[in-house]
Amino acid sequence: MLEKQSLVADNTVALTTGEQNVKVKICGIGCSLMDYLYTDISFGGEAFRRYESRAVGDGGLAPGKLVFCDELERFAGKGFDRIRREITGGQAPRAANLGGPSIVALIHAAQLLAGSGTTVRFFGARGDDRTGEQIREIIGRTPVDSSAYRIAAGQSPFTVVLSDPTYDGGHGERTFVNNIGAAGSYLPDEVDRSFFDGDILEFGGTALVPGIHDHIDVLLRRGRAAGKVTVVNTVYDFRGEKLGANVRWPLGASDATFADIDLFIADREEALRTTGTESIEDALLFLREKGVAAAVVTEGAHPVHLYSSGRLFASVDHDLLPVSEKVAAGLRSGSVNGDTTGCGDNFTGGVLASLAEQLQRGLRGSIDLRRACSLGVVSGGHACYYVGGTFLESRTGEKREQISALYRDYIRQTGDRDEGGPF
Repeated sequence: MLEKQSLVADNTVALTTGEQNVKVKICGIGCSLMDYLYTDISFGGEAFRRYESRAVGDGGLAPGKLVFCDELERFAGKGFDRIRREITGGQAPRAANLGGPSIVALIHAAQLLAGSGTTVRFFGARGDDRTGEQIREIIGRTPVDSSAYRIAAGQSPFTVVLSDPTYDGGHGERTFVNNIGAAGSYLPDEVDRSFFDGDILEFGGTALVPGIHDHIDVLLRRGRAAGKVTVVNTVYDFRGEKLGANVRWPLGASDATFADIDLFIADREEALRTTGTESIEDALLFLREKGVAAAVVTEGAHPVHLYSSGRLFASVDHDLLPVSEKVAAGLRSGSVNGDTTGCGDNFTGGVLASLAEQLQRGLRGSIDLRRACSLGVVSGGHACYYVGGTFLESRTGEKREQISALYRDYIRQTGDRDEGGPF
Protein backbone atom coordinates (compact mmCIF):
# COMPACT_ATOMS: atom_id res chain seq x y z
CA MET A 1 0.00 0.00 0.00
CA LEU A 2 1.12 3.57 -0.61
CA GLU A 3 2.24 5.56 2.39
CA LYS A 4 0.02 8.30 3.79
CA GLN A 5 0.87 11.80 2.62
CA SER A 6 2.80 13.76 5.23
CA LEU A 7 1.93 17.14 3.73
CA VAL A 8 -0.70 19.18 5.56
CA ALA A 9 -2.38 21.73 3.29
CA ASP A 10 -1.98 24.71 5.62
CA ASN A 11 1.75 24.10 6.25
CA THR A 12 3.05 25.74 3.09
CA VAL A 13 5.86 28.11 2.19
CA ALA A 14 5.09 31.29 0.27
CA LEU A 15 6.83 31.98 -3.04
CA THR A 16 8.30 35.41 -3.62
CA THR A 17 7.09 37.43 -6.59
CA GLY A 18 8.96 40.70 -6.92
CA GLU A 19 8.74 42.38 -3.53
CA GLN A 20 5.61 40.55 -2.42
CA ASN A 21 5.03 37.18 -0.83
CA VAL A 22 2.13 35.65 -2.73
CA LYS A 23 0.10 32.72 -1.40
CA VAL A 24 -2.66 31.55 -3.71
CA LYS A 25 -5.68 29.69 -2.33
CA ILE A 26 -7.77 27.40 -4.51
CA CYS A 27 -11.25 26.54 -3.23
CA GLY A 28 -13.30 24.06 -5.21
CA ILE A 29 -16.92 22.98 -4.95
CA GLY A 30 -18.87 20.31 -6.77
CA CYS A 31 -18.70 16.62 -7.53
CA SER A 32 -16.77 14.14 -5.39
CA LEU A 33 -17.67 10.45 -5.34
CA MET A 34 -16.40 6.90 -5.42
CA ASP A 35 -15.77 5.44 -8.85
CA TYR A 36 -16.14 1.69 -9.27
CA LEU A 37 -14.17 0.89 -12.41
CA TYR A 38 -14.87 -1.98 -14.78
CA THR A 39 -12.46 -2.33 -17.70
CA ASP A 40 -12.63 -4.41 -20.88
CA ILE A 41 -16.39 -3.95 -21.24
CA SER A 42 -17.51 -4.30 -24.87
CA PHE A 43 -19.96 -1.57 -25.85
CA GLY A 44 -20.79 -3.70 -28.88
CA GLY A 45 -21.56 -6.76 -26.77
CA GLU A 46 -25.03 -8.19 -26.31
CA ALA A 47 -25.26 -7.36 -22.59
CA PHE A 48 -24.38 -3.68 -23.04
CA ARG A 49 -26.61 -3.25 -26.10
CA ARG A 50 -29.55 -4.66 -24.14
CA TYR A 51 -29.50 -1.51 -22.00
CA GLU A 52 -28.38 0.94 -24.66
CA SER A 53 -30.29 4.19 -25.09
CA ARG A 54 -32.87 4.28 -27.88
CA ALA A 55 -33.80 7.96 -27.59
CA VAL A 56 -32.08 10.97 -26.05
CA GLY A 57 -32.76 11.20 -22.31
CA ASP A 58 -34.59 7.87 -22.04
CA GLY A 59 -32.34 6.58 -19.24
CA GLY A 60 -30.43 4.04 -21.31
CA LEU A 61 -26.66 3.64 -21.54
CA ALA A 62 -24.62 5.50 -24.18
CA PRO A 63 -20.83 5.62 -24.73
CA GLY A 64 -19.30 8.74 -23.26
CA LYS A 65 -22.43 9.73 -21.37
CA LEU A 66 -23.79 9.54 -17.85
CA VAL A 67 -27.13 8.23 -16.63
CA PHE A 68 -28.56 8.10 -13.12
CA CYS A 69 -29.18 4.79 -11.38
CA ASP A 70 -32.88 5.39 -10.87
CA GLU A 71 -33.36 6.44 -14.51
CA LEU A 72 -31.55 3.33 -15.77
CA GLU A 73 -33.61 1.12 -13.49
CA ARG A 74 -36.85 2.58 -14.87
CA PHE A 75 -35.54 2.19 -18.44
CA ALA A 76 -34.59 -1.46 -17.84
CA GLY A 77 -37.40 -2.45 -15.49
CA LYS A 78 -34.97 -4.04 -13.05
CA GLY A 79 -32.58 -3.15 -10.25
CA PHE A 80 -29.15 -1.71 -10.94
CA ASP A 81 -27.25 -4.48 -9.15
CA ARG A 82 -28.72 -7.00 -11.60
CA ILE A 83 -27.95 -4.78 -14.60
CA ARG A 84 -24.36 -4.38 -13.44
CA ARG A 85 -23.87 -8.13 -13.01
CA GLU A 86 -25.15 -8.81 -16.54
CA ILE A 87 -22.96 -6.18 -18.21
CA THR A 88 -19.80 -7.06 -16.28
CA GLY A 89 -20.33 -10.81 -16.24
CA GLY A 90 -20.38 -10.72 -12.47
CA GLN A 91 -16.76 -9.59 -12.20
CA ALA A 92 -15.63 -7.39 -9.33
CA PRO A 93 -14.55 -3.86 -10.23
CA ARG A 94 -10.92 -3.61 -11.26
CA ALA A 95 -10.54 -0.68 -8.92
CA ALA A 96 -12.45 1.51 -6.51
CA ASN A 97 -11.14 5.02 -6.85
CA LEU A 98 -12.00 8.54 -5.81
CA GLY A 99 -13.60 10.37 -8.72
CA GLY A 100 -15.54 13.51 -9.56
CA PRO A 101 -14.70 16.54 -11.73
CA SER A 102 -14.04 18.81 -8.75
CA ILE A 103 -12.12 16.64 -6.29
CA VAL A 104 -9.96 14.89 -8.92
CA ALA A 105 -8.97 18.21 -10.49
CA LEU A 106 -8.17 19.67 -7.06
CA ILE A 107 -6.09 16.67 -5.98
CA HIS A 108 -4.04 16.81 -9.17
CA ALA A 109 -3.46 20.55 -8.81
CA ALA A 110 -2.49 20.14 -5.15
CA GLN A 111 -0.03 17.36 -5.97
CA LEU A 112 1.66 19.47 -8.65
CA LEU A 113 1.79 22.53 -6.38
CA ALA A 114 2.83 20.90 -3.11
CA GLY A 115 5.29 23.17 -1.32
CA SER A 116 4.71 26.10 -3.70
CA GLY A 117 2.65 28.21 -1.32
CA THR A 118 -0.70 27.30 -2.87
CA THR A 119 -3.36 25.72 -0.65
CA VAL A 120 -6.23 23.67 -2.04
CA ARG A 121 -9.55 23.10 -0.26
CA PHE A 122 -12.65 21.13 -1.25
CA PHE A 123 -16.29 21.91 -0.40
CA GLY A 124 -19.00 19.29 -0.92
CA ALA A 125 -21.27 16.70 0.73
CA ARG A 126 -20.99 12.95 1.35
CA GLY A 127 -23.03 10.36 3.20
CA ASP A 128 -22.47 8.76 6.59
CA ASP A 129 -21.84 5.30 5.11
CA ARG A 130 -18.79 3.15 4.41
CA THR A 131 -18.37 4.73 0.98
CA GLY A 132 -18.12 8.10 2.70
CA GLU A 133 -15.38 6.75 4.93
CA GLN A 134 -13.52 5.47 1.88
CA ILE A 135 -13.72 8.94 0.37
CA ARG A 136 -12.41 10.53 3.58
CA GLU A 137 -9.52 8.07 3.81
CA ILE A 138 -8.42 8.63 0.22
CA ILE A 139 -8.52 12.43 0.42
CA GLY A 140 -6.51 12.13 3.63
CA ARG A 141 -3.67 10.70 1.56
CA THR A 142 -3.52 13.79 -0.64
CA PRO A 143 -2.56 17.46 -0.07
CA VAL A 144 -6.21 18.61 -0.33
CA ASP A 145 -7.87 20.11 2.76
CA SER A 146 -11.28 18.41 3.18
CA SER A 147 -12.29 19.99 6.49
CA ALA A 148 -15.26 21.71 4.78
CA TYR A 149 -16.58 18.42 3.34
CA ARG A 150 -20.06 18.09 4.93
CA ILE A 151 -21.44 14.76 6.17
CA ALA A 152 -25.16 14.12 5.62
CA ALA A 153 -27.39 11.17 6.42
CA GLY A 154 -27.72 8.61 3.65
CA GLN A 155 -25.67 7.19 0.79
CA SER A 156 -22.52 8.82 -0.48
CA PRO A 157 -22.37 9.61 -4.19
CA PHE A 158 -20.87 6.91 -6.41
CA THR A 159 -20.42 6.18 -10.10
CA VAL A 160 -20.01 2.86 -11.85
CA VAL A 161 -17.59 3.42 -14.75
CA LEU A 162 -17.78 0.99 -17.66
CA SER A 163 -14.69 1.27 -19.87
CA ASP A 164 -14.19 -0.09 -23.39
CA PRO A 165 -10.52 0.45 -24.37
CA THR A 166 -11.17 -0.67 -27.98
CA TYR A 167 -13.83 1.97 -28.66
CA ASP A 168 -13.19 4.74 -31.23
CA GLY A 169 -10.38 2.95 -33.02
CA GLY A 170 -8.53 2.08 -29.84
CA HIS A 171 -8.71 5.53 -28.21
CA GLY A 172 -11.16 4.13 -25.64
CA GLU A 173 -14.36 5.47 -24.09
CA ARG A 174 -16.36 5.17 -20.89
CA THR A 175 -20.00 5.09 -19.84
CA PHE A 176 -21.08 6.31 -16.39
CA VAL A 177 -23.95 5.29 -14.11
CA ASN A 178 -24.28 7.73 -11.22
CA ASN A 179 -26.03 7.76 -7.87
CA ILE A 180 -26.15 11.37 -6.57
CA GLY A 181 -26.85 10.34 -2.98
CA ALA A 182 -26.18 12.90 -0.25
CA ALA A 183 -24.88 15.44 -2.78
CA GLY A 184 -28.50 15.91 -3.87
CA SER A 185 -29.33 17.79 -0.67
CA TYR A 186 -26.30 20.11 -0.63
CA LEU A 187 -27.46 23.73 -1.04
CA PRO A 188 -25.71 27.10 -1.38
CA ASP A 189 -26.69 28.27 2.10
CA GLU A 190 -24.87 25.22 3.51
CA VAL A 191 -21.59 26.18 1.83
CA ASP A 192 -19.10 27.36 4.44
CA ARG A 193 -18.43 31.07 3.90
CA SER A 194 -14.68 30.38 3.90
CA PHE A 195 -15.17 29.12 0.33
CA PHE A 196 -14.93 32.74 -0.78
CA ASP A 197 -11.52 33.10 0.87
CA GLY A 198 -10.14 31.35 -2.20
CA ASP A 199 -8.29 33.37 -4.81
CA ILE A 200 -9.36 30.81 -7.42
CA LEU A 201 -12.92 29.45 -7.08
CA GLU A 202 -13.45 26.20 -9.00
CA PHE A 203 -16.94 24.86 -9.76
CA GLY A 204 -16.49 21.27 -10.92
CA GLY A 205 -19.17 18.98 -12.31
CA THR A 206 -21.92 20.80 -10.45
CA ALA A 207 -24.57 19.14 -12.64
CA LEU A 208 -24.08 16.16 -10.29
CA VAL A 209 -24.72 18.41 -7.27
CA PRO A 210 -28.14 19.79 -8.28
CA GLY A 211 -28.64 22.30 -5.45
CA ILE A 212 -25.34 23.99 -6.24
CA HIS A 213 -25.76 23.77 -10.01
CA ASP A 214 -29.21 25.34 -10.03
CA HIS A 215 -27.89 28.34 -8.10
CA ILE A 216 -24.37 28.52 -9.50
CA ASP A 217 -25.08 32.04 -10.76
CA VAL A 218 -25.43 33.30 -7.18
CA LEU A 219 -22.10 31.80 -6.13
CA LEU A 220 -20.29 32.97 -9.26
CA ARG A 221 -21.65 36.51 -8.91
CA ARG A 222 -20.49 36.71 -5.31
CA GLY A 223 -17.05 35.43 -6.24
CA ARG A 224 -16.59 37.83 -9.13
CA ALA A 225 -17.81 40.75 -7.01
CA ALA A 226 -15.07 39.91 -4.52
CA GLY A 227 -12.44 39.92 -7.27
CA LYS A 228 -11.90 36.16 -7.30
CA VAL A 229 -10.91 34.09 -10.34
CA THR A 230 -13.84 31.83 -11.26
CA VAL A 231 -13.36 28.54 -13.09
CA VAL A 232 -16.23 26.32 -14.26
CA ASN A 233 -15.44 22.81 -15.50
CA THR A 234 -18.48 20.88 -16.64
CA VAL A 235 -19.76 17.33 -16.65
CA TYR A 236 -22.43 15.65 -18.78
CA ASP A 237 -25.75 17.11 -17.58
CA PHE A 238 -28.28 14.29 -17.69
CA ARG A 239 -30.99 16.42 -16.09
CA GLY A 240 -30.43 19.05 -18.74
CA GLU A 241 -30.47 16.44 -21.50
CA LYS A 242 -33.94 15.32 -20.44
CA LEU A 243 -35.25 18.80 -21.29
CA GLY A 244 -34.96 17.89 -24.95
CA ALA A 245 -32.44 17.88 -27.78
CA ASN A 246 -33.33 21.45 -28.79
CA VAL A 247 -33.05 22.90 -25.28
CA ARG A 248 -29.72 24.23 -24.03
CA TRP A 249 -28.44 22.79 -20.79
CA PRO A 250 -29.16 25.43 -18.14
CA LEU A 251 -26.34 27.09 -16.22
CA GLY A 252 -27.74 29.23 -13.46
CA ALA A 253 -30.86 31.37 -13.69
CA SER A 254 -30.04 33.08 -17.00
CA ASP A 255 -27.34 33.73 -19.57
CA ALA A 256 -26.05 36.49 -17.29
CA THR A 257 -24.24 33.67 -15.48
CA PHE A 258 -21.66 33.42 -18.27
CA ALA A 259 -20.28 36.93 -17.69
CA ASP A 260 -19.15 35.90 -14.20
CA ILE A 261 -16.98 33.04 -15.51
CA ASP A 262 -13.28 33.76 -15.97
CA LEU A 263 -12.47 30.33 -17.40
CA PHE A 264 -14.90 27.76 -18.83
CA ILE A 265 -13.61 24.22 -19.47
CA ALA A 266 -15.72 21.56 -21.19
CA ASP A 267 -15.48 18.69 -23.60
CA ARG A 268 -17.01 19.06 -27.05
CA GLU A 269 -20.45 17.67 -26.26
CA GLU A 270 -20.77 19.59 -23.00
CA ALA A 271 -19.78 22.81 -24.75
CA LEU A 272 -22.25 22.31 -27.62
CA ARG A 273 -25.16 21.38 -25.35
CA THR A 274 -24.48 24.25 -22.92
CA THR A 275 -24.35 26.80 -25.75
CA GLY A 276 -26.92 25.27 -28.11
CA THR A 277 -24.48 25.33 -31.02
CA GLU A 278 -23.33 22.73 -33.54
CA SER A 279 -19.57 23.29 -33.72
CA ILE A 280 -16.76 24.08 -31.32
CA GLU A 281 -16.07 27.32 -33.19
CA ASP A 282 -19.67 28.45 -32.72
CA ALA A 283 -19.60 27.39 -29.06
CA LEU A 284 -16.52 29.54 -28.45
CA LEU A 285 -18.16 32.47 -30.24
CA PHE A 286 -21.30 32.08 -28.08
CA LEU A 287 -19.24 32.02 -24.88
CA ARG A 288 -17.22 35.05 -25.95
CA GLU A 289 -20.38 37.02 -26.79
CA LYS A 290 -21.94 36.11 -23.42
CA GLY A 291 -18.91 37.48 -21.59
CA VAL A 292 -16.89 34.40 -20.64
CA ALA A 293 -13.33 35.68 -20.28
CA ALA A 294 -11.65 32.51 -21.56
CA ALA A 295 -12.78 29.07 -22.67
CA VAL A 296 -11.17 25.71 -23.39
CA VAL A 297 -12.90 22.86 -25.22
CA THR A 298 -11.39 19.37 -25.37
CA GLU A 299 -12.33 16.67 -27.86
CA GLY A 300 -10.79 13.36 -26.82
CA ALA A 301 -7.84 12.52 -29.07
CA HIS A 302 -8.40 15.65 -31.19
CA PRO A 303 -6.78 19.07 -30.60
CA VAL A 304 -7.84 21.33 -27.74
CA HIS A 305 -9.56 24.61 -28.72
CA LEU A 306 -9.07 27.77 -26.66
CA TYR A 307 -9.59 31.52 -26.64
CA SER A 308 -9.11 34.40 -24.22
CA SER A 309 -10.66 37.88 -24.29
CA GLY A 310 -7.71 39.34 -22.37
CA ARG A 311 -9.55 39.86 -19.06
CA LEU A 312 -7.56 37.25 -17.11
CA PHE A 313 -5.26 35.56 -19.61
CA ALA A 314 -3.41 37.34 -22.39
CA SER A 315 -5.66 37.76 -25.41
CA VAL A 316 -5.94 34.77 -27.76
CA ASP A 317 -8.35 34.85 -30.69
CA HIS A 318 -8.57 31.08 -31.30
CA ASP A 319 -5.77 28.59 -30.79
CA LEU A 320 -5.36 24.83 -31.09
CA LEU A 321 -3.17 22.48 -29.09
CA PRO A 322 -2.60 18.83 -30.07
CA VAL A 323 -2.79 15.92 -27.67
CA SER A 324 0.48 14.42 -26.44
CA GLU A 325 1.89 12.26 -29.24
CA LYS A 326 3.90 10.28 -26.70
CA VAL A 327 0.74 9.28 -24.86
CA ALA A 328 -1.21 8.70 -28.08
CA ALA A 329 1.52 6.42 -29.44
CA GLY A 330 1.54 4.48 -26.18
CA LEU A 331 -2.21 3.98 -26.37
CA ARG A 332 -1.97 2.76 -29.96
CA SER A 333 0.82 0.31 -29.18
CA GLY A 334 -0.71 -0.93 -25.93
CA SER A 335 2.30 0.13 -23.84
CA VAL A 336 0.06 2.59 -21.97
CA ASN A 337 -2.30 0.23 -20.16
CA GLY A 338 -4.34 2.31 -17.74
CA ASP A 339 -7.70 3.76 -18.79
CA THR A 340 -9.14 7.11 -19.83
CA THR A 341 -11.13 7.68 -16.63
CA GLY A 342 -10.31 11.08 -15.18
CA CYS A 343 -8.46 12.44 -18.22
CA GLY A 344 -10.70 15.50 -18.41
CA ASP A 345 -10.63 16.10 -14.66
CA ASN A 346 -6.84 15.90 -14.55
CA PHE A 347 -6.70 18.22 -17.58
CA THR A 348 -8.58 20.78 -15.48
CA GLY A 349 -6.24 20.15 -12.54
CA GLY A 350 -3.23 20.88 -14.73
CA VAL A 351 -4.79 24.12 -15.96
CA LEU A 352 -5.57 25.11 -12.35
CA ALA A 353 -2.00 24.37 -11.27
CA SER A 354 -0.53 26.51 -14.05
CA LEU A 355 -3.06 29.28 -13.37
CA ALA A 356 -2.10 29.33 -9.67
CA GLU A 357 1.61 29.24 -10.48
CA GLN A 358 1.25 32.12 -12.95
CA LEU A 359 -0.91 34.15 -10.55
CA GLN A 360 1.91 33.88 -8.01
CA ARG A 361 4.24 35.73 -10.33
CA GLY A 362 2.04 37.63 -12.78
CA LEU A 363 -0.88 40.00 -13.25
CA ARG A 364 -4.35 39.50 -14.66
CA GLY A 365 -4.35 39.96 -18.38
CA SER A 366 -0.84 38.57 -18.88
CA ILE A 367 -1.31 34.94 -17.88
CA ASP A 368 -0.50 32.47 -20.67
CA LEU A 369 -3.55 30.30 -21.44
CA ARG A 370 -1.67 28.16 -23.97
CA ARG A 371 0.94 27.36 -21.31
CA ALA A 372 -1.81 26.43 -18.84
CA CYS A 373 -3.50 24.20 -21.39
CA SER A 374 -0.20 22.52 -22.26
CA LEU A 375 0.11 21.43 -18.65
CA GLY A 376 -3.54 20.36 -18.87
CA VAL A 377 -2.87 18.23 -21.97
CA VAL A 378 -0.04 16.25 -20.37
CA SER A 379 -1.97 15.98 -17.11
CA GLY A 380 -4.91 14.42 -18.94
CA GLY A 381 -2.56 12.17 -20.87
CA HIS A 382 -0.84 11.01 -17.70
CA ALA A 383 -4.20 9.73 -16.40
CA CYS A 384 -4.03 7.03 -19.11
CA TYR A 385 -1.06 5.44 -17.35
CA TYR A 386 -3.10 4.22 -14.37
CA VAL A 387 -6.64 3.07 -13.63
CA GLY A 388 -9.06 5.68 -12.28
CA GLY A 389 -8.88 9.44 -11.98
CA THR A 390 -7.01 9.83 -8.70
CA PHE A 391 -3.30 9.04 -8.52
CA LEU A 392 -2.10 8.40 -4.95
CA GLU A 393 1.53 9.31 -4.54
CA SER A 394 3.99 7.17 -2.58
CA ARG A 395 5.87 10.38 -1.76
CA THR A 396 5.31 14.09 -2.18
CA GLY A 397 6.49 15.24 -5.59
CA GLU A 398 6.17 11.86 -7.33
CA LYS A 399 3.42 12.95 -9.72
CA ARG A 400 5.05 16.30 -10.35
CA GLU A 401 8.21 14.53 -11.54
CA GLN A 402 6.25 12.30 -13.92
CA ILE A 403 4.22 15.20 -15.31
CA SER A 404 7.37 17.30 -15.75
CA ALA A 405 8.91 14.62 -17.96
CA LEU A 406 5.78 14.46 -20.13
CA TYR A 407 5.62 18.25 -20.26
CA ARG A 408 9.20 18.61 -21.52
CA ASP A 409 8.48 16.05 -24.23
CA TYR A 410 5.28 17.90 -25.16
CA ILE A 411 7.04 21.26 -25.43
CA ARG A 412 9.46 19.68 -27.91
CA GLN A 413 6.45 18.31 -29.83
CA THR A 414 4.65 21.68 -30.07
CA GLY A 415 7.78 23.77 -30.55
CA ASP A 416 6.75 26.18 -27.79
CA ARG A 417 9.40 27.93 -25.72
CA ASP A 418 10.68 25.82 -22.83
CA GLU A 419 10.84 28.02 -19.76
CA GLY A 420 12.32 25.33 -17.56
CA GLY A 421 9.19 23.26 -17.00
CA PRO A 422 5.68 24.14 -15.89
CA PHE A 423 6.43 24.90 -12.26
